[in-house]
Amino acid sequence: MKKYIALLTTVLMFVTANVFAQGVPVKAGSTSNLWEINSNKAGLVVEGVPTNPSYTASVSGLATTALYSMQLEAPAANRMRITQICVGVSNATAAVAVTVTVQRRTTASTGGTLCTAEGTSANCAVSKNDPADANFGGVARSTPTLGTAGAILDQWGFQVGELGAGTADPISQPFVCQRYGERGMKPITVSAGTANGLSVSVTAPGAGGLASGAISMDFYTE
Repeated sequence: MKKYIALLTTVLMFVTANVFAQGVPVKAGSTSNLWEINSNKAGLVVEGVPTNPSYTASVSGLATTALYSMQLEAPAANRMRITQICVGVSNATAAVAVTVTVQRRTTASTGGTLCTAEGTSANCAVSKNDPADANFGGVARSTPTLGTAGAILDQWGFQVGELGAGTADPISQPFVCQRYGERGMKPITVSAGTANGLSVSVTAPGAGGLASGAISMDFYTE
C-alpha cells in the first residue's frame, strides 16, 4: 500500500511541476496546446478560426421608394446559422421611420434577382469567406416574391433624414447591423431543406429616396 501511495505522490508532483512550469494542457482537436498565465496573472482565451464554411450574401443599389428585401434559402442537406444582418437605407423628401423585419419563410422565393455565387460585379452576390470552401449550395434572391411567411424572429426601426435643398442635404443613415449568437444566445438557425428560408425586409424611406438600399447577411452552414 505504501508503494502505491509513494507512486501516486510522485506522479502528482510530476504533473504539478509541469503545470506550474509550462502551463495547463488544453485539448485542441487532435492536438494539445498549453494555456499560459501572463505577467498580470490572467489566463487569456483567444477566439479560434471556425471550421464551418462561412458566407456573406449581399445586395446593393436597391430602389428605396418601395419595400426591398432579400431571402436566403438553405441547401438541401445543410442548415444555416445567421450571425449578422445589416441594412442600408437612403434619406427621403420627408423624414420617415423605417422598419426592418427578419422572418422565417417556409417555401422558396420566386422572381427577383438571383444572387450570383462568387459574384464579381456590384449587385447581388453570395460569396464564401474562405476560397478553400465550396460555393454556397442554397439560394439567395433580392427583391423576390417572398416565400410563405413563418415566425418573425426580429424587428427594429429607425428614422431616416429629410432631404433639403442644395447642399443642405444631410448625410445618409449609416449601415445598421444586428448580430446574433452572442451573450449566450444561439445564432438564428434555418433547418436544412430548400423550402426553409429567412427573409430580411426593409420598408421604404419613401419619395425622394435614392437607389442606395442594401442588405447583407453573414452566415455559416453545417
